[in-house]
Amino acid sequence: MAQSEIIELVHAPSRIIAGRSGRYSMETRNQIPGLWQQFFSDPPEIENVIEGAFYGVSYGMTPTGEFDYAVGLEVPSTVEALPAGCCHVTLSEGDYLVLRTFGPVSDLPRQFDRVFSELMPAKAMAPREGAVFERYPHDDRNTPEAMAYEIWAPVQAND
Repeated sequence: MAQSEIIELVHAPSRIIAGRSGRYSMETRNQIPGLWQQFFSDPPEIENVIEGAFYGVSYGMTPTGEFDYAVGLEVPSTVEALPAGCCHVTLSEGDYLVLRTFGPVSDLPRQFDRVFSELMPAKAMAPREGAVFERYPHDDRNTPEAMAYEIWAPVQAND
């Protein structure tokens, strides 16, 4: 269990994330940290960034379990001239089940799975169309061993 956590339902406006992406599956999701390392070691020059958080976005899920994952920053609108190798992802307006936690980053896959297998059913919610994303806000408590992060899953009432 993470050191602390808050679970809540949030209605959020749409957001646009600009950054780098790759294609993964549940079997290869352990390679996603490499995309983060690439993002930080060779940061793209993205204009008009909204400061305050980094985002990890899972989208484009296929029936075979493959998905795209982007690492990026929020921007106020679509950037016309993105650097080579960068993309936009739009996070849909709507309701999200949000898990805000502080703990080891190594817990992220377990917490991510927990949102869908435990927290959604406990709140009588079901997934809806839209990207699932992680939000990494600035937090003075962050260390290499533990950090603040949020998991945002698009939801609707369970019929």
